[in-house]
Amino acid sequence: MARPAGERGRALHCARCGALNSTDFNRCIRCGLLLARAALPAERPRAGLDGRSLLATKILGGLTSFVFVGQILAAHAADVGPFSPWGMSNYLRFGALLLLPGEPFELFRLLSAVFVHMGVLHFGMNMMTLGLLARAAEPAVGSARFAIAYVITGLVGFATSAAWNVLVQPEVVCTAGASGAVFGVMGLLLGWLLRRRDPRWKDLALQAAFYIVLFGFVVNASNAGFRINNAAHIGGLLSGVLFGVLYAGRSHRYEGVANAGALAGVLACVAALVLAQRSPLWRAAESLEGRSRLHAPAREERLEALSHPDAGALRPGPEGALVPAGP
Repeated sequence: MARPAGERGRALHCARCGALNSTDFNRCIRCGLLLARAALPAERPRAGLDGRSLLATKILGGLTSFVFVGQILAAHAADVGPFSPWGMSNYLRFGALLLLPGEPFELFRLLSAVFVHMGVLHFGMNMMTLGLLARAAEPAVGSARFAIAYVITGLVGFATSAAWNVLVQPEVVCTAGASGAVFGVMGLLLGWLLRRRDPRWKDLALQAAFYIVLFGFVVNASNAGFRINNAAHIGGLLSGVLFGVLYAGRSHRYEGVANAGALAGVLACVAALVLAQRSPLWRAAESLEGRSRLHAPAREERLEALSHPDAGALRPGPEGALVPAGP
């Protein structure tokens, strides 16, 4: 058996005759006894999850797909097709983040919004990009660490978006999408390569800048009918770089802690999605949409309806723009 690259030579005592054997040998060089490689320190089974199975990607992608199927079914129940624009109640029901100047927002939506999408194209592009990046990132850092980075970078992305919309550019925004976390995975790879002095980090950095400029600032400047959440992309990317640098600079220790953190992160995502279903916010939006279907109220009437106490956190403001955090 060939020695793994970079492994220092070690000697192993044969349990039968006591002869010293190299780690390259499967059997004792003197008596032929099968050597127990599990006794070697470098070969002890680790408690960490093997990233080659892409377990974290499958779980997180599966949860996102489950939410998206729920969105499609909810749209179908409202007689809206999968390729037609869905109402704001659909997005809010499944966890989208609603930001209104001067008003508090539900904090759990910083996490639940990672799993909500605003159409088939939005969902498809994010999941396709996640699959491509995860094939390189998850085996490098392990499934547990990958899951932790994905959840936290997605949350940081929407926290950055909330800070921007509250402190810098106040406006009514409903935003959602996995691309803040997807950019976090790109940043994770970038930080990993950078810390290990792998020259491929330059190409990846150029790709990240290209996508942010092309799909972010250029699309927003072109008035294409939808807007890209640049703040979420940048926040996810930068926090991902920090995770990559951290992971590349440490040995794989504390696997039990990493596994527990990954489990806690996934459970927190599920809890956030459940809280979104129980929130009165989407029901207020659904009620408003139902009244809008009966007649087309004037702008003043719409603002008055938004100000009604039953609307929860909805308040008067500029015309609410739907801002997907992607593709």
